[in-house]
Amino acid sequence: MKIVTHPKDLRGAWAEQYQRLARRFASLLGSKIGNLVEIGCGRGQLTIPLSKLVSNSFFIVDNFGGPYSRDHKLLKSALVRENLKSRIQVIVSDYAEWLSGQSSNRHDALISNEFLPEINAADMRGFLSECYRVLKPAEITIHGFLSPNPENLRQQLVIESDTDPKWTDFVPKEWFSPQPRLVKHQLRQIGFRKIQTFEIRSNLRIKANAARVFLKRWGVKEGFWQVHKEKLIREGLEIPDWIIILGAKPATQSDR
Repeated sequence: MKIVTHPKDLRGAWAEQYQRLARRFASLLGSKIGNLVEIGCGRGQLTIPLSKLVSNSFFIVDNFGGPYSRDHKLLKSALVRENLKSRIQVIVSDYAEWLSGQSSNRHDALISNEFLPEINAADMRGFLSECYRVLKPAEITIHGFLSPNPENLRQQLVIESDTDPKWTDFVPKEWFSPQPRLVKHQLRQIGFRKIQTFEIRSNLRIKANAARVFLKRWGVKEGFWQVHKEKLIREGLEIPDWIIILGAKPATQSDR
């Protein structure tokens, strides 16, 4: 278990989380070369380490609205710094509008990470249906998110801080993250097969002043720190484990 107490160590701790996610995504994508679409790319936390592990050309789509308005500028700077502009096309658009304009059976993979928490069950079904439509036969979609099922009080505090309107101005539409069984059920109903679930232990606790800074960056009100200060100094927050779910589009209609 990695324990972070100093705010200056937060960036590195999160980079380690995304490096581990990128390795798992890359292992699932394999060695195929083609067009990879990432929805909800944010600042490129997953995009950049993943692009160094796979050979795909990237389309990354985000509207960069609301609390993520600064992400576009940070992403562009990161792509220049990492010399990735020639491989990665940034598309500023609502995801549903962009997907609806794509032809069927066009893309080789479609992924997201921490995007499903931003939508609700009805939107998720529409989104996954579009993933199915735009993917080529026999290709895959992969979606990652933090587990909505806390294993201890430290994880429960993370979920509460991010979902309770008393503590955050950015209340999710429906959930902290969707239940994995619901994601798998929707994928199966839409037509995906060979559905697999993977879990990556976060092994990350954030304590003391690092917890206070972390909460502020997540848009959590200062009142949460004041109410839980003693626990946050002594025990801290613990990032829930990562869930990754993969579904494959059948090679033929008869495979459905």
